[in-house]
Amino acid sequence: MSKTPFRTVKALQGALIALGIVTLSAPWAVAGEQPSQQQGAEQQGARQQSVSDHIVAQKEVGEGLYELVFSPSQQAIYVAAAQGFGEGASDNYGEADGGSIFKLDPQTLEIQKTIKLDQKPFGLALNEKTHTLFVGHTLDQSVTAINLDDNSTRHLALATDAEKAEAKKNDVFGPNPRQLHIDEQSNTLYVTGVGDKSVLWVINGEDLTLTDTIEGFGVWATGLAVDHDNKRLYVSTMKDNAVRVVDMDSHKIIAQWPTGGDGPLNLALDGEKHQLYVTNSNSGDVTVLDTENGEVVDTLKSGDGTLALMLEGDRLYVTNRKAKTVTLFDRDSHELIDTIKTPLMPNSLAAISDASGAYVSLKQELDENHQTDKLDSVIRIKP
Repeated sequence: MSKTPFRTVKALQGALIALGIVTLSAPWAVAGEQPSQQQGAEQQGARQQSVSDHIVAQKEVGEGLYELVFSPSQQAIYVAAAQGFGEGASDNYGEADGGSIFKLDPQTLEIQKTIKLDQKPFGLALNEKTHTLFVGHTLDQSVTAINLDDNSTRHLALATDAEKAEAKKNDVFGPNPRQLHIDEQSNTLYVTGVGDKSVLWVINGEDLTLTDTIEGFGVWATGLAVDHDNKRLYVSTMKDNAVRVVDMDSHKIIAQWPTGGDGPLNLALDGEKHQLYVTNSNSGDVTVLDTENGEVVDTLKSGDGTLALMLEGDRLYVTNRKAKTVTLFDRDSHELIDTIKTPLMPNSLAAISDASGAYVSLKQELDENHQTDKLDSVIRIKP
């Protein structure tokens, strides 16, 4: 396995924290230890299960696993693997080493195929209609589209070499691709660009061309949700603990709402109930906003390092990275149903098509030298 040199880690520090790739509980975090939210979650009556009670499959897969998606048409899981930040990557933030997309068997989690990429993959979005997997390259400021039928690729640079050099010279961070969302109805790809001056990129999914760059998101735009019925986009911004509302037609920011939590990362929308769920990594909770007026209507205590979330069936799944748990809430009552312990730090979630559980990527902890020689894993959990 590759060892991550200290200077590389320091160069990546801001990017990875903002991306949710690591949380503020990481070994090099500038913030101190956060008060435990796990205790609060348990006090709400959750049953704390053993590691094995809910895990029906587990497999070590590779280095640097991040987002994953399940494709019903391909009957496969696709997981992004950055595959470490070695010595050779220290001068250019690791992008030159490349990475891979692993295709996994949905039952055994065995690797069926490896798709090599020149840039390191982090975020994923799947257009099931066109069999296209979109990949965000956070450290290279670019996006790749993979045709899953023949594994051919197309690449879109979101910044020129000159722009990258100028940003590096002036010590400007980003914007870098973080969250990807594909609107299958229009084949439009939306990508949050996290940085000192964050943006939202709008990309034509058919020919992979940039159609617009929406500005005005401040520092560290993170999560993204699409509201088709009301023609709105929701973007969370980490530094000011807010959600910005974007009109899908005009591409203008029309509202800004406080999240009610600290350190918002990811979003999930329940369109029928007009509710937007926000994971807040620093406060260890999920806040629920009314999308008709932006008011916070509920706060769900989840666990330290709250990160990813997913609405599936009658449940809300939430990963709590530092707590090493996945919490399950009732979608209607918001009651905490269960707290599933995981052997490693849970990162991202992918739905199983029959709503019988979820796939979760698990991260190894770094030691005091910011290194690890162990592989990340994928698990399948059942409620």
